[in-house]
Amino acid sequence: MKLSKRTVLAIGTFAALLPFGVAGAEAAGLTNTGAAAASGVTTPLDRAIDLIVQQRAKARSLTPAETQVYREQLQLMYLAMPAEVRAEVQAASRNVTSEEGIAWLGDRIFGTAVDAARKQVEDERKAAQPSVAADQNQPAGMTQKLGGLDTDLVFVPTVGPCRVADTRLNITGNWPGPVAGFTGRQIWGFSNLAGYNYNDFQGGTGIAGAGNCAGTVYTGPYPVSVVATIAVVNTYSTGYLRAWNGGTTLTVGGVLGWNAGDVLSNTTVIPMDRTIAEYPGSGPYKRDFAVYNNSGTPVDVIVDVVGYFIVNKATPLECTNVTNTSTTSSAVDVLMTADACPTGYTPTGISCASSASGGNGVSVIKSFINPLGGGAPSTGVCRFQNLGGASQTYWGYLTCCRVPGR
Repeated sequence: MKLSKRTVLAIGTFAALLPFGVAGAEAAGLTNTGAAAASGVTTPLDRAIDLIVQQRAKARSLTPAETQVYREQLQLMYLAMPAEVRAEVQAASRNVTSEEGIAWLGDRIFGTAVDAARKQVEDERKAAQPSVAADQNQPAGMTQKLGGLDTDLVFVPTVGPCRVADTRLNITGNWPGPVAGFTGRQIWGFSNLAGYNYNDFQGGTGIAGAGNCAGTVYTGPYPVSVVATIAVVNTYSTGYLRAWNGGTTLTVGGVLGWNAGDVLSNTTVIPMDRTIAEYPGSGPYKRDFAVYNNSGTPVDVIVDVVGYFIVNKATPLECTNVTNTSTTSSAVDVLMTADACPTGYTPTGISCASSASGGNGVSVIKSFINPLGGGAPSTGVCRFQNLGGASQTYWGYLTCCRVPGR
């Protein structure tokens, strides 16, 4: 289910959530069954999802508990799809019998979350552009809805849905089960260290850097936002859930709205920030983002991460220096062509030197990269002038670079 393609989006740091696909009328209730998180969710895709889970369990040697979690993740991701996409997937599932067809369907469910995240962010960026251009009198320091639009972000998907949090598990005083009414809860969205068990502090079943959670480890730069399927279960009164960067200001960002007894899920983009102070009562310390239960009764929240947006950085070039065979001459005008770059490298600069100490009448009058044409590799040229009369030795130092791995 790994998606290898990276999509670059010219957008800024998120200041708001971009939700899509709220569904779940078909869903039954969920019960707290511990780490296995056995699900009572039923959808029209049950048969096909069972086939996907069986295939995955066989290929990856999943434990029974892991198999149950994976089934629930697929059900919740299906419920989070827009209605028209659910109908498309449901129609395609009716005739799925081959191994290839089952694998395709699993990729389609996961890929829909990835595609929708890219589209919603791009739509939001485009919608923000006219207001940026029109509002010339904006007060200094005011940030647009998406922040600076000159910052490229790259979407990086995880291998599969990674369960990082589940409040159905009451672990410690820092993770006391369901999110109480009118209360926030801080959540880790990624890990600094491979092997981190999301179950230790927030009820998740994934291990950072392993299985579906491969791709959740960042040592820097950190992602600026997370794309996750968020579900609410065990709902006892009408309410709605917010998700934001977890800071002291409870910003906009409604993810789900429910009535008592509903089971709903939504895949959404949530800004993350570990460096700011946490929202009062959501701690005891700041994590990556937070959810807020805007209802009068507790609610269970499940978070399955499907990818991240990270700041796009230029790839450092891999460079080497090539020193040409020296030339010794007493001529007034010495022209030297440097040796060619290794295969796959391109000349980016040329330095010229001579054995003349303190100058002694020797000077470099020209140095340049020479594109030879005709398919021949470019090289560097040095031209020296020797007015001192003595014989001198000359070298050229060619700097050659390539994009790593090319």
